[in-house]
Amino acid sequence: MVLREIEEGVKHDALWLQALSESKLDPAQTKLRYIALRTQAIQRDMKGLLIDQIRGAVAKDKSIR
Repeated sequence: MVLREIEEGVKHDALWLQALSESKLDPAQTKLRYIALRTQAIQRDMKGLLIDQIRGAVAKDKSIR
C-alpha cells in the first residue's frame, strides 16, 4: 500500500520530513524510513477503525436488546 502511494506521488509531509531528519538527508535511507513510518501509521489507523466498528456494533447490539 505504501509503495503504491509512493509510485502515485503521494507523500505525507510530516512523515516525509521526519524520515528526512532521521536519515540525515540520505535519499535511499529517507525512502526506507518513510516506508517504515507510513506503515506504522496505516497500522494505527486500521486498528483505530476496527475498534470503532466493534464499539459501534456493541452499542447497536445493546440498543436492540
